[in-house]
Amino acid sequence: MDKRYKPVSVPEQVRQRVALLESITNQPGMSLTQAVRELRTGLRLTVPEYAKLTKVAIRTIHDIEAGKANPSLATANKLLAPFGLMLGVVKPQGDRHESS
Repeated sequence: MDKRYKPVSVPEQVRQRVALLESITNQPGMSLTQAVRELRTGLRLTVPEYAKLTKVAIRTIHDIEAGKANPSLATANKLLAPFGLMLGVVKPQGDRHESS
């Protein structure tokens, strides 16, 4: 856990994690870049800690968060899996174009 933050109790950690996951799942159009950064910072993980948790290279996480990488589906799902999430396809809100 990032040492810049004051430790919180276990019940508070659980509350924060539930709120974070609700926030992310309530935004189905969120980009992978945003989701990865919000998960990592919301859980107060450093990039090396997140890399160890997900088994994704530190450099890859830095590049994804900076919007410089285009990760494979497998890598994207590795970054989301520890939180019970996976990458999906959604129809943009307000999209009036329907397929024939």
